[in-house]
Amino acid sequence: MLHQGIILREGHITRTIYNLIKDKRYDDVIECMVSFGEAANTRAGLSTLGYCYYHAQKYEEAATCYEQLCTLVPKEAKYKFYYAQSLYQAGIFGDALRTLKQISEHEGLRESCLQLQSAILYSSEDFAGAQSVLNQRAAGNAETLNDEGCLLFHADQFEKAVQRFSNALKVGGFNPLVAYNLALSHFHKKEKTQAVEYTTEIVDRGIRNHPELGIGAQIDTDGSARSVGNPITMAMSGITQALNLKAAIEYQDGNLDAAHDSLLDLPPRSESELDPVTLHNMALTDPKGPVAGLRKLAFLLQLGPPACPKETFANILLICCKHEMYEMAADILAEHTDLTYKYLSQYLYELLDALITAQTSSELAEKKLGVLASSLAGKLRSLAAKVQEMRGTTDQLALRSALQDYENALELYMPVVLARAWIYWRDDDFVGAEREFRASAEFCSENSVWRLNAGHVLFMQGDKYKESAAFYEPIVRQHNDDIMSVPAAVLANLCVSYIMTFQNEEAEELMRKVEKAEELKGNMGKQYHHLCIVNLVVGTLYCAKSNYEFGLSRIAHALDGGNGARLYADTWLHVKRCVLGLLTGMAKQNIILPYPAVQEVLNFLKSCEVYGLFTPANIYAATDEVPAEPLTIGLEARKLRLLLIKLSEYEQ
Repeated sequence: MLHQGIILREGHITRTIYNLIKDKRYDDVIECMVSFGEAANTRAGLSTLGYCYYHAQKYEEAATCYEQLCTLVPKEAKYKFYYAQSLYQAGIFGDALRTLKQISEHEGLRESCLQLQSAILYSSEDFAGAQSVLNQRAAGNAETLNDEGCLLFHADQFEKAVQRFSNALKVGGFNPLVAYNLALSHFHKKEKTQAVEYTTEIVDRGIRNHPELGIGAQIDTDGSARSVGNPITMAMSGITQALNLKAAIEYQDGNLDAAHDSLLDLPPRSESELDPVTLHNMALTDPKGPVAGLRKLAFLLQLGPPACPKETFANILLICCKHEMYEMAADILAEHTDLTYKYLSQYLYELLDALITAQTSSELAEKKLGVLASSLAGKLRSLAAKVQEMRGTTDQLALRSALQDYENALELYMPVVLARAWIYWRDDDFVGAEREFRASAEFCSENSVWRLNAGHVLFMQGDKYKESAAFYEPIVRQHNDDIMSVPAAVLANLCVSYIMTFQNEEAEELMRKVEKAEELKGNMGKQYHHLCIVNLVVGTLYCAKSNYEFGLSRIAHALDGGNGARLYADTWLHVKRCVLGLLTGMAKQNIILPYPAVQEVLNFLKSCEVYGLFTPANIYAATDEVPAEPLTIGLEARKLRLLLIKLSEYEQ
């Protein structure tokens, strides 16, 4: 008998089936067994099918097989246990618990039943019930220690959780899933070095022990590797969990490319085969930006708990607010009120509510944020006093704990400060924004994000360039060895600040340093636009001061004369603003541009017309309706060139 390349000889069928199981070819066994007809419905057939369905992660089918076995052999307790186990994996928690109660007093299965029962209660978020069952289990073994650690982790007792997971590894030997739990606990304790050590060990062991999973194949083959599916070995190896945690660490540190690369190291799978956590993290690290990943997050939200990671709800709301899609955020909050109370902390809900309220009432939003800021400021003062008190003692552990509590409170305070300043910034009230930064300087003055935004606020006032430079300079000095890691906006604003305070030599020195670093990175195959942005901003500054001849020459230099890849919607916005300013001045006869300078501008616009013929001229938000035939840079450049020719002829 030949079955899809598998030869089943008479008298050797059982041996062939068991060899296939040994090779973990469960799908092949299932196909063979199903083709046997009535033989598959015998005790041996159902037992084999149930086992293979379970290990192929087809838990509902496995449950069906074991349910039939319970009817066929009602006195065999182990089949009821396997039935409950399959129901648990399929997410049918109620039926699984009812089945377990029938065999809970069976002598040989008592400990296994208690272990499965506590897992079911934990998964259904009945943590008190899980703790009650856990208290009845044998103490000191690896499984009990691990489950104790999970409950402690959920209670935010990360230090005790670390102890339990560490003991579980000592008692039971290395287990990748327990090692992952330990890494996750270290991560929540902000001990990233230890977390990375355990994730690295899990990945290294996975590569050695499971080469068939193709770990890293997506990077090696440029994303074209063949899917390996979701074998149970992948779930048990902890590879998926470890690489997702590694990506989370990189993401939290702001290394989005490294986070995305960590996810590419995962065994290759199609999008439909991805687990919810991986899909969630891929949405956040999408190379096109998090807005591009909203579709994935919306899909996960529709799945609902327990399949949907609990972080999904908060992240989709934060992304909407970050990209000013406030109506969408409000709709999501209204549609998922049950998740609001379940997955949003009181702090995060109040912050999001204030940001959404700001779209209709700035005063009410400011009031809400003010109450939140006052509460957090009081807590920070209390914690600062506690830190000072601990410094006078010899208890280093208590001091570290107090410092950590202060840092955690400061992390909550910072977004509120920035949100209050943003309300003023949005209305171009930069003095009001500065007032908010001065009010929070007591706690935040050493924070790099606070200093960066304070510098921006001072810069935008137009008469505090010296003060803004004082905020920007430490950021540049901090990254002196790798100036390309400094945001281009900071470098551009610092150059402008130098120019406006008559420190032209410093501005030129900074631009030379950026140019040299950009050339060096370019030779290494990396593309940066820092110098382009600096020149654009400096050129715009000179145009604003009516020095269009020099200003437009800097802008043309920034865009390689309009011939290069640096010409796109973002950069074109600066060009057309300055050209329109020039045209307005010429029309009012306030500006007279020398003939050679006019020719340079015309040649520049001609190049933009040629190279931007099919490049969109405008930037559209994710919620904007894009026209069927959007304007291109080429068309707009042609119109500007025509206007400049007409005005030049009129002047002559």
